[in-house]
Amino acid sequence: MNARRILAALLAVALVAPLVAQAQTARAMRNQVEASMLVTGTVDIDREGRVTAQTLDQPDKLPPYVVSLVERAVPQMRFEPVLVNGAPVLARAKMNLRLVAVPAGDGDMTLAIQSAHFGEADSDADRSNVRKSNLRPPRYPMNVAQIGGKGTVYLLVKVARDGSVDDVIAEQVNLTALGSARQMESIRNALAKVSIDTARKHWSFTPPSEGEGAPKDYWVVRVPVEFTLGGDSAPGYGEWAGYLPGPKSRPDWAEPDPPGFSPDALAAGGVHPAQSRFRLLTPLGG
Repeated sequence: MNARRILAALLAVALVAPLVAQAQTARAMRNQVEASMLVTGTVDIDREGRVTAQTLDQPDKLPPYVVSLVERAVPQMRFEPVLVNGAPVLARAKMNLRLVAVPAGDGDMTLAIQSAHFGEADSDADRSNVRKSNLRPPRYPMNVAQIGGKGTVYLLVKVARDGSVDDVIAEQVNLTALGSARQMESIRNALAKVSIDTARKHWSFTPPSEGEGAPKDYWVVRVPVEFTLGGDSAPGYGEWAGYLPGPKSRPDWAEPDPPGFSPDALAAGGVHPAQSRFRLLTPLGG
């Protein structure tokens, strides 16, 4: 494992302005930063819920030790059998894996799959799922942009039968800029508020028109909203990025998540059904 590149990702997390006043405070906050990478691909699942094949997207862009970890871990996963009309079937799922590396002392790193999401390979075109109609991006809060605050807000949205937003919360806010505890709480609150307000006032969706879920009273989807500054260059696929994960919130209308799921396993820019027919049974650690 190339620990130097991972450590570089950890150290590359920017400090918000005004910079953290004391170096000791900055070091303490950096100890909470994680290096992460989102790896995508597909898995084939047999009628008994076993993984029979896996494919990684752009494997040539992934570090060899990442490919090795995924190739060892994924075949050990077990899923609930996927049912169609009550009978188990062969299935293929889109796979999102959030990998995290943390310092383990003596210049070494510990690498693990922290969270995972398995969904439909082409959910945007699937009429049995909620699809986006109008997802107007929120405006960057001026006070946050001025101090260099940035991150990703993971929204959990309750969609009404007419496609409007019935309710919405910020399930998690992960930051990619570092400051004092007070600064980061302020940034998280500001990014969450503008995302929630925009979703309530301007967002709309196309409800399912077919499938078992079409008659529901409402549907729940996840929409990650990313806030990056104009001069930023986002890490490419297969590159490590430092971030500070935030606390999680959960409304009473949310349904239980499968083992190993966390919102940060989802890529920004899409609408993700909160429930999936692909339900992992085994823990990510094996």
